[in-house]
Amino acid sequence: MTATTGTLADEVWRLMTAQGVLFAVDAPIRQTLSNLVEFFATRRQRDPAQVQAELETALAADERFTREEVQGQVIYVTSRQGRYIPRDTTDPHTFKQRLYEPEHPLPVDDLSVVVSTSPPAITTNEPVYISDYWIEQARLLAAAQMPSPPAEKPAVEVTETVVMPEQPAAETTIAQPLSEVPATVEVPPTTPAEPVEAAAVTAEPAVVASEPTPGERSTIMTVDGLTIDLSRSPAEIVAEHGPALERILAERLAQDPLRRIVSFGRLHYPESGLIGFGKNDLRKIRDYILERNEPLLDTEIIADLYYHNPRQSDYETFRFSLNYRLSREKDFEFVGVEGANIWSTRGLPTIGSKRVKAAEMGQLTSYLIEGFDDSLADQSAESIIASGSVTRLLTFFEWEYGLLPLDAALATLLPAPLLPDQRTAVFRFESPQHYSNYLVEVRYPTGNRGGWLQGLEDFFREYLVPGALITISRTDAVNVFNITYEEAGETTERLLTFDEKKNRFAFANLTFYCAVDEDLLPTQNRYGKLRNLKAFPMSERRKAEMILEHVCETMGERGGTREQPVYRVSFADIYVAYNVLRPASRSFLQALLDSHASIAADPTATGDYLFTMHQVDRDDTEEEETTDEIDLPQPTLRRRSGRYIEEDE
Repeated sequence: MTATTGTLADEVWRLMTAQGVLFAVDAPIRQTLSNLVEFFATRRQRDPAQVQAELETALAADERFTREEVQGQVIYVTSRQGRYIPRDTTDPHTFKQRLYEPEHPLPVDDLSVVVSTSPPAITTNEPVYISDYWIEQARLLAAAQMPSPPAEKPAVEVTETVVMPEQPAAETTIAQPLSEVPATVEVPPTTPAEPVEAAAVTAEPAVVASEPTPGERSTIMTVDGLTIDLSRSPAEIVAEHGPALERILAERLAQDPLRRIVSFGRLHYPESGLIGFGKNDLRKIRDYILERNEPLLDTEIIADLYYHNPRQSDYETFRFSLNYRLSREKDFEFVGVEGANIWSTRGLPTIGSKRVKAAEMGQLTSYLIEGFDDSLADQSAESIIASGSVTRLLTFFEWEYGLLPLDAALATLLPAPLLPDQRTAVFRFESPQHYSNYLVEVRYPTGNRGGWLQGLEDFFREYLVPGALITISRTDAVNVFNITYEEAGETTERLLTFDEKKNRFAFANLTFYCAVDEDLLPTQNRYGKLRNLKAFPMSERRKAEMILEHVCETMGERGGTREQPVYRVSFADIYVAYNVLRPASRSFLQALLDSHASIAADPTATGDYLFTMHQVDRDDTEEEETTDEIDLPQPTLRRRSGRYIEEDE
């Protein structure tokens, strides 16, 4: 190699390595001879033929370049480390070959080759569920293919007796062409003394039970006693059998041992497509609910903690995954309804009064599920659904404890529970007259216990009195309701109150600004004897007959003899006094009065009842102390500000 050719080869090598500066060290760098000639001829302003001869001479003498010819075109190959050496792709490892082709294979008759001493893995045969539709179609097809029994005939028209080999049943049903059937001969009927060796071929063509065509197949499907005509449109089928089909679908999905389709409420999703939530996510959600100090909607949790919005494509999947995950955790409780998924957790403050336990209130409202619910007498369910509101009067028990029995009228207005085992739901009641809102918890009936609403104690005690007329109406949100009352001028009356410190009933001056029903307003002038009622414990107030006897004895006018007194009391007084101690409907009280052995209707006065007590020993002094108790004057309480009226002290 001369100095001139060496310099030219070095320049070509630097040019090609600059071209492949990003290549691997041993990667091939290729360049055509024509491109190199054009580049150097232009750069040096020389004849291309002379430049080509110099390039071929210089590159042939340099060991860093390899010459290749592809389709008549000369290509030079090099690499960043010098001469290009192709990689050896030969696999030196022989384990695969030695594994499948051992040098000394064991004989096949060796038991150690066939039998293994290790126990085999126990396989589980997973059940395969077949749709009821295909089971019904298979039954109908089998019934159509079943041959009918031959009918007995007095005479048989045969040609001759021919012994034929046994053939499949499918071949014997094929009728012969009429041209191949020989003439028939009538023979007298014979008694079946000997077995017949062969079948008789008649002149008439055999009747073949052809399979029903797809257009003739039955479109009636029966599932769990439900008959569905599949020839109808899907809209008609869903309109008629929608709830039943939804129930059957939920039952079938619950029976799947693999839980490939999971459910939450009326929604169903494939389990493989859900988003996972770990323990850190659950702890973060629980801490956020405790920080807000009230049950929260799932949309609030997603927006505040995960910054998801409904415009994202995976929003509904994320929302379903969150609700399904929380429903399987014991630290969270679902307290929402359809359209508003609300979640509560342990540690939140109790909604409503703590003076009445849930078990005791469930027993006090058990009359609602015993058939004594007359709340739809004044307002039908159709009118409630059409108007979206319920109007009712407050009793003393409801006003004192902030509770409302969940009767049929309120059950028609409020949404039903979403989950099968759901016990409670939380709603927000807004007062547009005072721009305030309250969390109200609904306890649904379970077993032999009734339901009720709690959480309105502050609203009732601040703005209303017993006998007030309230209206509960729906809003655009399924979990928000409006509660209003009819306003009136300022009125001050001495009304019944309950002193918790002394555990007794008394009258006090109260000022209110709402319209009331005078028959239910417990004033001292009309219902002065209410202060003599005993404040029984809640566990004792569930005894309906005992409370009724106490009310009749307290509110009635005494007559009869000293040994066996008789009390005359009106139904209106019984209803007001009974609802001071516990909730009750008019039909429930009427049933108690009719079934009580010691109470009978007064024949001389309509609506009055006579209560005959058993013989009691009580002196006149005790009677006077009970009936003539001195009522000490009490200052007037102003309901809005909570202060006394100075001129009444």
